[in-house]
Amino acid sequence: MLLAAACLAGEVDALAELDRTALQPAAAAARAAGFPAALVDDAVQNARMKLVLGDAPILATFRGRGSLAAFVRTVVLRSAIDMRRRDRETPDDHIEDVLAANHPDPELDYMRRQYAGVLRDALRAAWQLLPAHERFILGLQLHERLDLDAIAKLYQIHRATAYRRAATARATLLAKTREVIASRLGAGDTTVDSLLRIVTTSVAWSALDAR
Repeated sequence: MLLAAACLAGEVDALAELDRTALQPAAAAARAAGFPAALVDDAVQNARMKLVLGDAPILATFRGRGSLAAFVRTVVLRSAIDMRRRDRETPDDHIEDVLAANHPDPELDYMRRQYAGVLRDALRAAWQLLPAHERFILGLQLHERLDLDAIAKLYQIHRATAYRRAATARATLLAKTREVIASRLGAGDTTVDSLLRIVTTSVAWSALDAR
C-alpha cells in the first residue's frame, strides 16, 4: 500500500521500484504467455500510464488484498489482450479530427471538403499498415491526448527522444498514406502532395508537432 501511494504521488524512486518489482515481472509473464515481445513492451507502457496517470489511475483501486505484483501483472496481461484485439483496428474519431476541422487555408479547406472521403479512407488504410509500436505512440497523442512530457515520462526517456519517436511515427503514417492515395487514385506527385498538405498543415496535425 505504501509503494502504491508513493507511486500515485509521483515519487521517482517509488516508480522505479514499481518497475523493478512489478512491471518487469509482469512483462516476463506476458512473454511467457505467448505475447510477442513488441506487443508486451507497448502493453507495459500502456499499463504504466493507466496505473498512475489520469483522473482515475488504476493503482488507486489497489486495496492490498493481494500482492501489488499480482495486481500489476493482471493489469499488464489485460492490456496485452486488449492491444492484441485492437492491433489491426482503424483509428477512432480523434484521427478524423484532422479532417473535420476547418482548415486555416481557404484553398486547402475547399480541397478538404472535396476529398475528405478519400483522405479518411487513405488514413485508415495507412494506419493498418503501421508497425504496432508506431500505432501505439500515435494513439497516445491522438487518442489519449498525451503531450510529449507525458509520453517521455511514460517511456522513461528524454523528451527529445519522445519527440523523435512521435515524429517518426507521424512520418511513417504520412508515407503510407501517400502510397495508398497514389495507388487508389493513380494521382501524380503534385496532386498527392496537395492532398497531404491538407493533413500536415491542419491545426490538429500541427498541434502534434509541438516541441
